[in-house]
Amino acid sequence: MKIAYFHCTSGVSGDMCLGALIHAGADFNILKQQVALLPLKNYEIFYEQISRNGISVGKFDVKYSDDHPHRHLSDILQIIDQSELNPEIKKRAGEIFTTLARAEAKVHGTTLDKVHFHEVGAVDTIIDIVGTVICLSLLKVDKVVASPLPIGHGFIKCAHGILPVPAPATREILKGIPQYGIDIEGELVTPTGAAIVATLAHSFGPLPEMVVESYGFGAGTKEFAIPNFLSVSIGNESAGILDMKREEVYLLEANIDDMNPEFFSYLWERIFSSGALDMFIMPVLMKKGRPGSLINVLCPESRVNPLVETLLKETSSLGVRVHKDFRYCCRRKKTTVNTKYGPITVKVGEMGGNLNLAPEYEDCKILAQKYQVPLKEVYLEALCEAKKTFTTNFNINNNNKEGN
Repeated sequence: MKIAYFHCTSGVSGDMCLGALIHAGADFNILKQQVALLPLKNYEIFYEQISRNGISVGKFDVKYSDDHPHRHLSDILQIIDQSELNPEIKKRAGEIFTTLARAEAKVHGTTLDKVHFHEVGAVDTIIDIVGTVICLSLLKVDKVVASPLPIGHGFIKCAHGILPVPAPATREILKGIPQYGIDIEGELVTPTGAAIVATLAHSFGPLPEMVVESYGFGAGTKEFAIPNFLSVSIGNESAGILDMKREEVYLLEANIDDMNPEFFSYLWERIFSSGALDMFIMPVLMKKGRPGSLINVLCPESRVNPLVETLLKETSSLGVRVHKDFRYCCRRKKTTVNTKYGPITVKVGEMGGNLNLAPEYEDCKILAQKYQVPLKEVYLEALCEAKKTFTTNFNINNNNKEGN
């Protein structure tokens, strides 16, 4: 999967996105041909490499007539729809403008169809948004990931007069998106940049595990005390991550230092019957030097409330901490192997050509008790049979793939 990572250390705007993506390898000439498919007149686009803080960065610009109509969302969507651009490019560009329109409608107390764009309806903004989607398509990007966004301070002048930074529309767009304050006076994240990132980004955080193939820098217009350019890295998810499944999970935690330890055995049964994926208990030293236990429960979102209720009912804890997290899992399945003791379920995990085999403990225990043999012998018998079966099948499958 091809990833574009937006490292927004000094913010993001539409022209910064285009400058960075062209600098990272998107063909400017093809971009010009694609943009020309939009029914727009009296404009010209430019790209050049300039020096910013001693570093070569891409600078994108649009020159156009100042005499342009103030458009509504329907007008802009019509411009996009009337073009001969790829349907997916039209769809994504339309989604970005809809994100902008919703924010504008909210802050101005109006409806989506009555939003009257000023700066956002200008030719340069239309080209910035559509052009960014085109460049991502040219780079064959499947997923966008972005860093948290820096927010400056001060005031900006716009069509509605003097407004505080960030602009109200930007504030609305960035609700629910990681951001942080930075002591820079000026607008670091524009409404257009915010809408592009908020709409296209799959997630926000540090650079994901990926093999970087190219990178680019896109210069902003203003000069700040920090280098004003957007960094974009283009690459593929590593093979190891591709072979694994990413799952969103929740971690529940509770500290206990005043409960009868005999109750923990019963707690295990209640927690797993309530839908937990896993549970473990760690010894900890609590306040006043008291030895205690830290209970950790892993579960899907749908089981958070029932498990919190179980923890509070079945333990002496007065509170439970809840953390949203994710985990990577091997592709897995369960199967049955036949042994001299009888059938045994085996869990099979596969990643990058490596097999992980684990006989089911309960099956092994029942057969060990039935035939009065050591548990480890039954376990080993199941493991050997599983290795014979899956190693043979795995080699056959690999040989078939190589033959294809």
